[in-house]
Amino acid sequence: MNLQAEAAETLKASSVGRLIYKNLRPVVHAVHRTLHPDVPPELKRVKVPAYDRETTFIQRRTFADFTVIKQCFHDRQYDFPTGAHGAFLQDRYEQIVASGRQPLIVDCGANIGASVVWFNTRYPRAHIVAIEPASDNFAVLRRNCTNLDVDVRQAGIAAEDGFGHLTDTDGSSLAYRTIAGGPGDDISMLSISTLCASKPSTSYAPFLLKIDIEGAERNLFDGDVSAINEFPIIIMEPHDWLLPGQLTSASFMRYHAASGREFVVHHENVASIACHPS
Repeated sequence: MNLQAEAAETLKASSVGRLIYKNLRPVVHAVHRTLHPDVPPELKRVKVPAYDRETTFIQRRTFADFTVIKQCFHDRQYDFPTGAHGAFLQDRYEQIVASGRQPLIVDCGANIGASVVWFNTRYPRAHIVAIEPASDNFAVLRRNCTNLDVDVRQAGIAAEDGFGHLTDTDGSSLAYRTIAGGPGDDISMLSISTLCASKPSTSYAPFLLKIDIEGAERNLFDGDVSAINEFPIIIMEPHDWLLPGQLTSASFMRYHAASGREFVVHHENVASIACHPS
């Protein structure tokens, strides 16, 4: 949470503070509309340190969005791997660019676009496909991808194309999950192979696959993994801690071991790296 948000929460901690906050809020929104007429009052522009430079980012005035921004831009959760693995991936990135193609990054669970903006800054020659199933997150994601080389798609990710249902597991917009059946909004589901097929190999080469889908990764690696295996790096947030007893990471672990890939851990994420001659 940034200083402005902390100050607001401190102010609202007392009855007098809440009264002051209630009276000040319309004034703050009026100033906001004057300075940024294209940004609704429920959104705000912030400056964030995206890899090697500062950039402008749009967020909602919610704890969920503050959390996403902190994890991505301040904790730098995707600033890995380093060392020999990092050198290998940088070399692969440069090889793809030298071949006249664009490195392809597929971001599954793009939320409001913090990871997308990070990857765009870290790998400026890459083309990114950003997948986000929730309409409220997607609206902000689309704003943050304006003028970037990003293909935004409102959908879920699955082993096969089809339809699923979208649930907000904690009501925070931070933990949307797609499920095969049950309550929730209908949502289109896309496979990695379908996404890759939409990007011809003459123009794009798989580079980085990021997966943060709140436990829906449970069956993602059980089907045809040929398209997944084309990505030299897979970054995934496992959710066994969130769904104990459901073995949500088991299919990923089986895939990783069977493919002879190497394993790196950083913050909440694990990386599966194809650091071998093939």
